[in-house]
Amino acid sequence: MYRPSQSSSSSSSRRSSVNSGRASLAPLRVKQDNAGRSNNAGSSKRLSSDSGAGSSRSSTGNRKSVSQKHGFINTKRQSSGYGGRNFGHEIMKDTRPLSDKSYMQREIRDIVDFLTQHGYPHPLNNKMLMTPTTKDFLKIFQFLYNFLEVKYAPAQKFEEEIPQIFKTLKYPFNISKSSMFTVGSPHTWPNILGALHWLLNSVRYALGVDEQSVLFSAQLTDDQGDEFDSGTDSEVLFNYVEGAYKEFLDGADTFEEREEALAQGIKQRSLGQTGNLEQLAAEEQRLAAELQLLQQEPCRLTALQEHAQMMAGDNERFYKYLQELNEHKRIHQQKLQDIELQFQQAELELEQTMNEQQRFEHQLANQELSASDVQRLHSEMRQLNATLEAIERDKQEIDQEIWDKEKQIAKKQEQLEKHVTQFNSQARSLNLIPSTAENAHGIDYEMKINFYNAHGNKASLMDFTSTIKPALIQMKKQVNEEVHKLNSQKLLEEETLEQLTEMVESKQDEVSKLDTRLQRRAKELETLKEKIKEESRQLAEQQSLLEQKIQQQQVVGDTDQNRAQAELKELITRYHEHVAEMQQEYKDYEQFLLHACTKVLEHKAIIDERISELDQQASAMIQRVRNIDLPPPAPSK
Repeated sequence: MYRPSQSSSSSSSRRSSVNSGRASLAPLRVKQDNAGRSNNAGSSKRLSSDSGAGSSRSSTGNRKSVSQKHGFINTKRQSSGYGGRNFGHEIMKDTRPLSDKSYMQREIRDIVDFLTQHGYPHPLNNKMLMTPTTKDFLKIFQFLYNFLEVKYAPAQKFEEEIPQIFKTLKYPFNISKSSMFTVGSPHTWPNILGALHWLLNSVRYALGVDEQSVLFSAQLTDDQGDEFDSGTDSEVLFNYVEGAYKEFLDGADTFEEREEALAQGIKQRSLGQTGNLEQLAAEEQRLAAELQLLQQEPCRLTALQEHAQMMAGDNERFYKYLQELNEHKRIHQQKLQDIELQFQQAELELEQTMNEQQRFEHQLANQELSASDVQRLHSEMRQLNATLEAIERDKQEIDQEIWDKEKQIAKKQEQLEKHVTQFNSQARSLNLIPSTAENAHGIDYEMKINFYNAHGNKASLMDFTSTIKPALIQMKKQVNEEVHKLNSQKLLEEETLEQLTEMVESKQDEVSKLDTRLQRRAKELETLKEKIKEESRQLAEQQSLLEQKIQQQQVVGDTDQNRAQAELKELITRYHEHVAEMQQEYKDYEQFLLHACTKVLEHKAIIDERISELDQQASAMIQRVRNIDLPPPAPSK
């Protein structure tokens, strides 16, 4: 569908044409590549707006069928995909640590990675985004916003336009006009960087929206019995409405060709589902075979779901365990640093003591000491030796404690390596490793831990948190969606099989009725045959009696014999004629039965065809009724 574009001459508000009185039925579509289409996601109902920079022409053109007296009014899009909602005049407090250096570096890294992956045409690095210029900011903003508005170009008064764009996109925090003049300053850049990162997340969400699931999901088709058929009908209707609306915007008032094409398509779809008894029987056998194969196949999805849930639980436990290990390691490192600091202080004190001892020994060698001084020096030496021994004992205890902690850390590392190895083996069994595997989709699910690298564990943990875990969650969602689709398809096939079974049973009932009539006709034919046989037997008996009479009459005389022979011939002729009539009547009965069966089958086929025609006419009539645009109610005076 047509979508609005950002006007370069006026950026303070979005204008929308309301002359046609029609709202766009399609959700906004998002550009899937650098040169493709771009639409603003998260809004499923929008008004059609002007399509050019500085355009003041209505989308309906110079159409006589549309009133021109309303002109343009300022409207705002209702967005449900970006930011939060402002309730009244309440000012939301930004809880993000925007001034934190690590948070800023993470935002910059996300922006640089996204721009690099999507072909940002200008030079870019992390250092450049620490203190960017206004020109660099405008280039990055234009590149990101082009995913939502493909024809957008910054206006001359960008300091007014960009805050208005963020406000239109429902950015929950205020961006002042003055901040646009000092984009790279230390007090302004963190807030603008946060807004830019929010825009990046909005673009990512928009790129991830599936248009088909939004347009033709089963939730949008109310009172529809079958999810797949209703989705197909909705798609056909949407394509018709979209094309008709385009022609309407170009100036057309009638859409006979599109209505005829829509009716023809629905008619073909309806006719494609009908057929004779043999086709239905073959279709029933095929569907029964497919259903049997589907029922015999082991359900891998249940096992995969359980395995995915188990892996998700293990991953969560591993993540918590890694956090605990890192915290435990940090505590011990802090203790080790404190102990090393104490040890260094003790070494300094020992060095000072040794220096004092040497000084005292030198002083002792160069001066005469009394017995009390010597005794005092020996006492101090004993105290120093005792202090040194205590320090040595403390050092040994600290070394032993460090050794014990290192052993514990080594055990934890072994357990962690074991869990990582188990995770990698399970990932290989699921075709997730390497990144070129069937189910990896280019993502490296392999966990690598290097305990001898100062940054290796942190990098692996970040990789697991930012890449592997979201990918596994997305895969779980896809598997659940596939299970839902297969279950729906299975229900559809079962429903179709039940319908075909009912149709076959009805046809079998009709065939059984015809068989009953045929058996009744056969019994009548057998009765007729027995009657003919009985008449033939009687005629044979009469013939024998006549022959006996002839023999008796032969004794009487030649005249009577000739008369009797004539009568005999006449009787024989009548007998043969009667037999021929009976045979002809038998053949007539057979032809009558065949003709009756043929007429019954032809009548049944004609009834089926008439029922199909009535169904098609009813469907076409329902579709015409649905497509009739009812006039709006008269305004109340």
